Amino acid sequence: MSDYDHENFSEGDWDDRSELAWSEFDWERYLCEQEDTFHRYLALYAKYRTRPDRLDKVAYHMGWDSGEWASAHPLGEDEDFPDDDLFAGLADERFEDDDTEDPMDPYTLYRHPIFVATKSLYMSLHETWERLISNPANQLHPQLVNSYQKCLQQGETNAIFAIHALDMGDYTLCVAQLKRALSALNNSIHFLEEVSGSRTYATSIYQQEALTQLFDLREIWLRVIKYCREEANRRYNEGD
Repeated sequence: MSDYDHENFSEGDWDDRSELAWSEFDWERYLCEQEDTFHRYLALYAKYRTRPDRLDKVAYHMGWDSGEWASAHPLGEDEDFPDDDLFAGLADERFEDDDTEDPMDPYTLYRHPIFVATKSLYMSLHETWERLISNPANQLHPQLVNSYQKCLQQGETNAIFAIHALDMGDYTLCVAQLKRALSALNNSIHFLEEVSGSRTYATSIYQQEALTQLFDLREIWLRVIKYCREEANRRYNEGD
């Protein structure tokens, strides 16, 4: 989530990677491996879902260092996340990678930590929502179903556009796209209040879990916005 993400890959080993000629089979294998990454993220997220520091805990176990994940952290001076040692006290609990990722695989957006976190949480929101509405006992109005799904899709789409802009170093565009994503996210929260109005156990559980995930997405994006604004101001002041 820093200049490393889009500049450092233009030199060194990246030059060798650009010469790789992958077949459709190679890319299918790569995409399947990235799907596994989303599921691994969600498994860790579920494991630490009751912790207030779950986002950073999961990031640590995913193997993301502070240069990739924490450069937009913290949200403010009063936050309880120190800049110097974000993952203090977790040294003995680090996730052991399954070595499915080849270090010579090409860099794509699928390997960007913010993309993985955003895509994984939205994947969970979509899948659990589909299971919820497939049960006629939950009695949700079709208009509510469509409106909520539309908001989820708008939020995810704008967030992905924002992450692409971030990866390319276009910080102001990233902020603009994330503001749109946040607007859609807020609308999603609004529709969740109507979902809970059906007063079934399943809808109540979904609302609780979905709210947690949506607020976590918002926290991630606010960190990114803070980072991007700081970077844009720095470049402006330096005359870049």
